Amino acid sequence: MVKNSSSIPDMIASFEGIMNNSFSKYVLRQLTGYCHKDHENRMEIALELYLGIRKNACNTCKLSSKIVSYVVKKGAKTFGVSEEQLKETMMDSYWRRGLISVLKGIAFFGVRRPFVPGAPFQIVWNITKACNMNCLHCYENAGIKGNDELTPEQIHQGIDILADAGVTVLAFSGGEPTIHPNIREFIKHAYERGMYVAIATNGYVLANKTVVKKLKEAGLGYVQISLDGLNPQTHDSFRRVSGAWEHAVQAIKNSVEEGLFVEVATTVTKYNINEIPKMIEFVRNLKANWFMLYNFVPTGRGKEIIESDLSPKERFELLKLAYAETGEAGLQVLSTAPQYAMVAQIFSKDGKNIIPTHFYNPEYSDPKIRQLADFIGGCGAGRFYLSIEPNGDIYPCVFFPHEEAVKIGNLLKDNFEKLWREHELLWKLRNKDILEGFCGKCQFRYTCGGCRARAYNYFHDILAPDPGCIFNSREWNKLKLELANKYVTEETPLGSIFIKLNE
Repeated sequence: MVKNSSSIPDMIASFEGIMNNSFSKYVLRQLTGYCHKDHENRMEIALELYLGIRKNACNTCKLSSKIVSYVVKKGAKTFGVSEEQLKETMMDSYWRRGLISVLKGIAFFGVRRPFVPGAPFQIVWNITKACNMNCLHCYENAGIKGNDELTPEQIHQGIDILADAGVTVLAFSGGEPTIHPNIREFIKHAYERGMYVAIATNGYVLANKTVVKKLKEAGLGYVQISLDGLNPQTHDSFRRVSGAWEHAVQAIKNSVEEGLFVEVATTVTKYNINEIPKMIEFVRNLKANWFMLYNFVPTGRGKEIIESDLSPKERFELLKLAYAETGEAGLQVLSTAPQYAMVAQIFSKDGKNIIPTHFYNPEYSDPKIRQLADFIGGCGAGRFYLSIEPNGDIYPCVFFPHEEAVKIGNLLKDNFEKLWREHELLWKLRNKDILEGFCGKCQFRYTCGGCRARAYNYFHDILAPDPGCIFNSREWNKLKLELANKYVTEETPLGSIFIKLNE
């Protein structure tokens, strides 16, 4: 770790200065192509040479390795990580893929706050609208397979596009991905193309141990299983399927037993918030790796239960609980609410210094290194991840409605890498300095920035304030009339409902 932590701000400024100049970015861009001799990604070859995984390469790749080595060492020193620790981590192929995306991000976007990688770290691909349940809060409004869904051949083509772009994690969702007849083939293909493969499922099919085993053999590494309450009746009423709770719990047990990385996911609303404290202990006893508290977003069928959304104070207290419980007995408690990082910074104490995100809870030993949170950022929509619909349409995340105004393009019809680098909507989502209301002036705008999907679904504006934040709650009396006049129109009925709920 960094010995003289008082110099960290200067070191970060130095690193930004070195990497944000045109020459540095030009040099790194030259490494993003392919080595014609080895027919592989030049940056990957250079990184493997630096780590000692590869011994021989062409002279150009050897020179590239020296450049990569310099950047990696400088970055490690800046953010308080020893070179030995970094090398040990990078022996994992998925972490190497992620680091390559970081280097590409510096090449194309520079060192930004928050940071933008060279490709999405994660894609959530809703491969079908078909589902064996009818959940109240379903963002996809799933149930019946759509007429315009991609064919298996087109999905395989899309997997290649994402792999070539440098996507690190590919998560198959839906609908219900486990009922797609070709799901094993998709998992196998994505795994063979070097991506870390995950699925998000209601768990009904995975209650069968044989299915879990076969999916793991195909290359599945991570499974997210939804559990909406400790009380079976709470879960089943959400899912509108009798016995759904028992199947989900059995699926968790089967997945843990099979050695998969297991995340239990709960969408928290007024209907189940009182069950969360005991659920944490229940999930811990199931030996799951992560417990994810999903931020309710009124989209899809979720619009029909908008009254179940948490108040800013309820969300704040929930995130305080999550922070207090995370890491205990090995269970990481995460949340898709970007305010989690803000809560952690307010309540962090000696011995528990973490930078919460909804994809990882990195720990740090020196409180002054928390500036790293500015680079990791909060809401990752259009910055760390994207979502893909069954027809190939691309959106900033799964919680955005399927509207042209927020559609990025189509996986098979557009140049995916060009969309990632140039699309105007993505650039807006990545710029936390143009946010409106309190979000735009908040000291935590880089580490949080509010949930952009919630802002859009409530106010039909991706830059609007996130109405779920306690800081917006404090100023709500002053903002209420202004927000109503600015955002609430006949086209945004959710906004007017929200204001009525908070009067």
